[in-house]
Amino acid sequence: MRVIAITLAALSGQAFGFAPYPKSCPSHAADPPVPGVLQGVGQEARVVLGVMPNYPPYAMWTETNPKDLGGYVVELGALFEPTCGIAVEFTLVPWSGCWGDKPDSLASLDIDEYVGPDIWDGRVHGCSSYTHTRGERELSLEFTDSILGKLKTAGILTRLEEGKPIISPSQVDYTGIKLGDVTGWAPTSDTFDLTTNHCVEGAPQFVKSDPIISDLPEGNEAAINALRNGTIDALYIYADQLYNFIVANDPLAEGFGTEFTYIHTGLDGWANNGTTFAISKRGSGLKQVLDPCIAKVVQTPEYTEICEKYFESTNCIGGEGPTLWYDVPMDERTDSYTCADGYCTCSE
Repeated sequence: MRVIAITLAALSGQAFGFAPYPKSCPSHAADPPVPGVLQGVGQEARVVLGVMPNYPPYAMWTETNPKDLGGYVVELGALFEPTCGIAVEFTLVPWSGCWGDKPDSLASLDIDEYVGPDIWDGRVHGCSSYTHTRGERELSLEFTDSILGKLKTAGILTRLEEGKPIISPSQVDYTGIKLGDVTGWAPTSDTFDLTTNHCVEGAPQFVKSDPIISDLPEGNEAAINALRNGTIDALYIYADQLYNFIVANDPLAEGFGTEFTYIHTGLDGWANNGTTFAISKRGSGLKQVLDPCIAKVVQTPEYTEICEKYFESTNCIGGEGPTLWYDVPMDERTDSYTCADGYCTCSE
């Protein structure tokens, strides 16, 4: 019988021509490898994040020729290298590559959505501009700290008929109502019953015993069009979304206040944090790489300048000023907006 000796060299890979594994990881080992991406050299890390330029003001096309990826998070990302030595690059990735429908392999599970293939397969380190929600997102994602100072709130849109909302702001039980959400975007459908109706005494939690319509095509355009054409009668959506569209002169705001309106804004309870700089695969450790730098970046005057370029100062970390009306619980609003302005009151 032949005896085969296995040496330590063979176990280490040297016998096959491989370099031995380093005894200690260098400081830039926190820069996780992604195929086709040069890792950071020395003390510098390199992080590649995916965005789609249809989420103003967070991510959008620049006005340059040729156009490029721009918006709040892209400009903010440029501060990471001079502040912390982390080179942040943005690349064009569909939102469905970041977060979307659950794969067939999870079809038996009672969940609707899952981490997207571009993150799961390691094509990018992560994606940017996602809200840290409670519920399904936490099953497969990890989140960095927020890059804005306010908790992200949600709202409910509905159609107007003869100037009146087809669903009353006092409606609590949405069972039987065609309620949809924006596919691939927060707030996700599993968080609807975590919010409460501040137009009703005691602020009871919303109820929805039948499924929320979550199979619309991806994105705000499809969801708002579904509301306008009657495919759905109510839409669970960010409370600031239409305001952002108006500021960006986005055509998706057309008909706001005449064809459709918010019947609820300032809905919280569904989110653990506001808009974060990056999401990544749960357990990836990207949060530990980026969070210390986020803490430094938001203390710089450049951060304040960029943030106030895109948002009211009250939304920026360290900013001062009153909470904007769309983030205020309905029964606490002091603004003069009505359904005709796109923001119904509790009594309408």
